[in-house]
Formats: sequence, structure tokens, C-alpha cells
Amino acid sequence: MKIILIVSLLTTLIFAQTLEEFAKKHNYETDYNVALNKAKKADKLIFFVMVTNYCPWCRKYEKRTLSDKNIDAEIHKHFIPLILNREKGNFPDQFKTPIVPVTYIVNYKDESIGTKEMGYKGKKDLREILSKYYATH
Repeated sequence: MKIILIVSLLTTLIFAQTLEEFAKKHNYETDYNVALNKAKKADKLIFFVMVTNYCPWCRKYEKRTLSDKNIDAEIHKHFIPLILNREKGNFPDQFKTPIVPVTYIVNYKDESIGTKEMGYKGKKDLREILSKYYATH
């Protein structure tokens, strides 16, 4: 059991990228209110991902799916991207969740949740989720 824990921790550390590094590299907001104001000005929905620092599935989602240049371009074209650390708690209570990663599509007009997708999403799955909003907004 100790070996599994050590290997898991080392793997996480080797592939670790902080939320701030990811956000800066991919131009995601890290403040809910800033994203909300940008969405209002741009008349766009918010693409919001909730993660934690210790979650290997969150890192996988960031590296394999969200970092894909085509998906990144789609997100920025149609949404205001936001990524937050659940542990910091600087977001409205409606987004509290015991599971990460969670992907939300949020309407800036009333802050309603249009989509709440739990867990890691591959490229194909995320494209299907995003495409539902292209024609409607």
C-alpha cells in the first residue's frame, strides 16, 4: 500500500502543473466575478472547470483535453473560460461539489447552470457538450 501511495504521489508531482500555470498559459480566468463581468460584456456563457491541486484526473483533463489547441480555440471563441480550485472556496455556493473535476456551463444573465458534467472528459465528449451551446447562444 505504501508503494502505491508513493508512486501515485511521485507521478502527480512529476506531471504537476499548478492551476495558475494552466490558467496563465491558456488564458483562463481564475476569479469568478471577473469571468462573470467579462461574460456580460462579451455576451458569452462561462465555461467553468472546478479542480483541486491534488486531483490526478483534473491534471489529465487539463493536459489531454483542455490543452488541445482546437478545443482551446473552441472554448475561447464561444465562452469565457474559468478555472477554480475548489479548496479556495472563492465562488458561489451553487458550485460547491464533492467531486472534481466538474465542468459547468453558466449563463451570465442569472448565473444559472446550464450544464454540470462530473469527472474527466475526453476530447470527443467535451466537443459534444460544447457544441450544444454553439447554436443556442
